[in-house]
Amino acid sequence: MDPRSVPPGAYGNWPGLNQTGELRVDRARLRAIAKRLESDLEEIIEATEDLQRANSMPDQAYGTWDAARNLVSSIVKGRSVLAEQHDAFLVDALQAIKMLRRTAQVYDDVESELERRVMAVRMELENAPVPSSDPSPRATDHPRSGPGSLR
Repeated sequence: MDPRSVPPGAYGNWPGLNQTGELRVDRARLRAIAKRLESDLEEIIEATEDLQRANSMPDQAYGTWDAARNLVSSIVKGRSVLAEQHDAFLVDALQAIKMLRRTAQVYDDVESELERRVMAVRMELENAPVPSSDPSPRATDHPRSGPGSLR
């Protein structure tokens, strides 16, 4: 950034910029944020088992009376969307961790191990059986509509 393009003293109002317009990076703080996000990602990876258990629940578990059978298609669609969002969060969180670690200039094997685990979870989710009561394609067969989209 050219410091001459901004009025003198303007940089003092922007956290992280010095008077010459150069960005100051607190690498220790970025490492701490990345570490916290890694911890959160670990919890999400562990939650995958619960998600898969819910996705493998037979349709009869919701009941056999007419009202329950009518709800099954909504439940199946909801489970599909939840799996899609779970997958999207795994990918986005891993990307954020990578960017934070690179900016903080942290180079170690933690990132490659996290990436391996996320890919394993994504493969499990992708290969999960689709309940037979839902004749429509899975939500993951089409790209998601946008961040936070539930379709």
